[in-house]
Amino acid sequence: MNFNEIWEKIKCNWILSAAVTGIAGLILLIFPGAALTSACYCIGGIAIAAGVIRTVRYFKQDHTYPFMFQSDLIVGLLTIGLGIFMIANPSAVLTILPYVLGLMMIGCGIGNILRSIDAKNAGFMQWGVLLALAIITIVLGWVIVGNPIGASEAAVAFIGGCLLYESITDFMTTFVVSKKIKTWKEALKKA
Repeated sequence: MNFNEIWEKIKCNWILSAAVTGIAGLILLIFPGAALTSACYCIGGIAIAAGVIRTVRYFKQDHTYPFMFQSDLIVGLLTIGLGIFMIANPSAVLTILPYVLGLMMIGCGIGNILRSIDAKNAGFMQWGVLLALAIITIVLGWVIVGNPIGASEAAVAFIGGCLLYESITDFMTTFVVSKKIKTWKEALKKA
């Protein structure tokens, strides 16, 4: 498998993961008073799907470019575990939902920090933007974990907004990295 094929798979998975996170965020933001149990099942299912995608991606790689997949196994397994817990214990999750989603955001932020470091090591000029977005994601996750507002509609809407923010930053990360890789490939063709 060549770099172009690997990059296209990575980009597709990043976009899919960002879209799933964005949809979950929009649902929570727009319908905070909706049945939270249904939200638990949906978010749990989405978390499992996103975790499976990351885990499968880790095992399908040919290890030619291992730095691009280093966080996938850990984040994938943690996300699957959180998703299973949410589906198996919706009533318990409703009381700890802010903690669960905050921890998921912290995990995604840590993964994005690793991506920004990889981008820096690969010579991407915009790695600082990626790092800043990752740190903001971690801070928002930490705010949710450190100061859960409870299961009120305001808390659910806030969590939805944070997930939507996470989705937007993932799309931006994908765009910035894609643009840099395109520039890099064009430079290689000219050389």
